[in-house]
Amino acid sequence: MRKITLIVAIFLTIGNLWAQKNIEKSVLLNATKMIESYNIKDFPNYVDYLLPQTYGNDPANREKFVDLLKKITTDDTSKITIIKILKTSKVSNEFQAALLTRFRNQEGYILGISNDKGKNWLFTTSYSKQIQFDQIIETIPTIDPAFSIIIDPKFNKRTKYEIGKFVAPFNFTDINGKLLSSDTLKGKIIVMNFWGIFCGPCIMEMPELNALVEKMKGKEIVFIAPAINTPKEMLINNFLPKHPFNYQIVLVNQGDYSVTSFPTHIVIDQNLKVIDRLIGYSPDNIKKLENSIAGLFKK
Repeated sequence: MRKITLIVAIFLTIGNLWAQKNIEKSVLLNATKMIESYNIKDFPNYVDYLLPQTYGNDPANREKFVDLLKKITTDDTSKITIIKILKTSKVSNEFQAALLTRFRNQEGYILGISNDKGKNWLFTTSYSKQIQFDQIIETIPTIDPAFSIIIDPKFNKRTKYEIGKFVAPFNFTDINGKLLSSDTLKGKIIVMNFWGIFCGPCIMEMPELNALVEKMKGKEIVFIAPAINTPKEMLINNFLPKHPFNYQIVLVNQGDYSVTSFPTHIVIDQNLKVIDRLIGYSPDNIKKLENSIAGLFKK
């Protein structure tokens, strides 16, 4: 009986290896065709291989995306190359794959999805190695979390600000040497603005944010501005004299936070619970912040 069980196990192993090789062969074939289309600037064919999420799941945006690719690559001779397949996986009836690529002398990733047993594949555009797995989940909600181990080892280790959840304990020192901690700020409203000196929209809304700080003067509220990957000397000596910012600025490493769009505004209540999160620039950001803050003062 044990001999029969062993033989069955061997055949199953061989079968699984054979199936995996077939999947790898299929994904490589499809990915190669996609990349060849990009490299020769056959963008209509290239886009045929892309996940619809790439152009907003809207067929009307497909042609716009093709036109955009043509414009931004007019004088660009950069080529995408495949280095190797990093991992394949199966989630329910969906096959998934991650490929290591090179583009503009930088290694990165392309992820693929197949819903017909691995015969045909659709892919993401090229991701840089700095991609956060949260961003991949936004494009592929069904992605196997096991991919994060090879693509983004810090996934689930970053500080997140999720609406309805309490913030992780923090200790900041602002650029003027003032300490800001979750312990000492409990009981106050906290408004955070993740930004960077490289971010045009962030700079554009600073005068309105300064006006908001002035409007809230004397109230139990603190405004903190984590500046992403910003050299302190450049900030103090060059940036702030031209663009005054009245938040309490702290310097942080982007890789430590699950924040990928700038600006991102976070509103935290007096019990250190996140009650609002505004991602990206909008002319309505300030009004939305004011409404969130006003709601907390009424409690």
